[in-house]
Amino acid sequence: MNMNPKLLFIDIDGTLFDHAKDAIPESAKKAILSAKSKGHKIFLSTGRPYADIDQEILNLPLDGMIVSCGAVVYVENKLIYCTTYPQKELISLIQFMLDNDIGFSLDGIHKNYLTEEAFNCLSGLILKNNEDSELSRAMMTKNNCFPFEEMKKEDLKKVVKISIFTKNKEACEKLFQKIPDSLTGFMYKNNHLRLYNGEISIKGITKGTGLQKITSYLNKAINDTIAIGDSLNDLDILKIAGLSICMDNGADECKKAADFVTKDISDDGLAYAFKYFKLLFCKCMVNRKI
Repeated sequence: MNMNPKLLFIDIDGTLFDHAKDAIPESAKKAILSAKSKGHKIFLSTGRPYADIDQEILNLPLDGMIVSCGAVVYVENKLIYCTTYPQKELISLIQFMLDNDIGFSLDGIHKNYLTEEAFNCLSGLILKNNEDSELSRAMMTKNNCFPFEEMKKEDLKKVVKISIFTKNKEACEKLFQKIPDSLTGFMYKNNHLRLYNGEISIKGITKGTGLQKITSYLNKAINDTIAIGDSLNDLDILKIAGLSICMDNGADECKKAADFVTKDISDDGLAYAFKYFKLLFCKCMVNRKI
């Protein structure tokens, strides 16, 4: 493997962040620091909007990030790309979701607006064993997440992605049948949250296009990129990257598309992949045997 400095694109949920343990594995933190020390550049590649990224993750030595599945792209702290929802289609989908009691989050560039069902799901992630709704709401506001009822008309023009949180599988399936040609999306059962999740994005905008925006901006070759992920929204970037790695806990489609399948996130999969491809500065940077 050519060991020129690489651009490493790392998914968050299921790749960097282990929801079963509610933590980033220490081995992953050390592997990222080691790879950074060796001269590689570190980018997040996530379906999450910026407002949903935990401070612990933002404190990593990042060179940029792809958020909202490619709708928003940063290099360092500079916004280099952003595209927003077509308004007619957005308003139609919002009305359908409200009429059918589908929980959703309208993910903006810097703010998210959530219905009550989506709020309850996400607040449970932010504040574990939550019984204090006021404290939970304060925590959500601190993370730039606000009730949908507070959304203003001008905020609709800043929406980049719709995230779905619902227990109503039938209504969710009907929603995805209504998606217009200008948009694309998928849904899946989230066993961790015990509900159905989904994403509706602008067609042609993916984590893969985010990678291309960054390589073009930095004048780097695609061959010098490495993407690591686990879920369906990683599929495009895994197909585009110079080297693609899927977690063993990942979706079957991603495993088939990847060049390499590493270990499960619970078994230090990210650190194992970094070590396997000699991305670490020295062996001592990852203490656990992998």
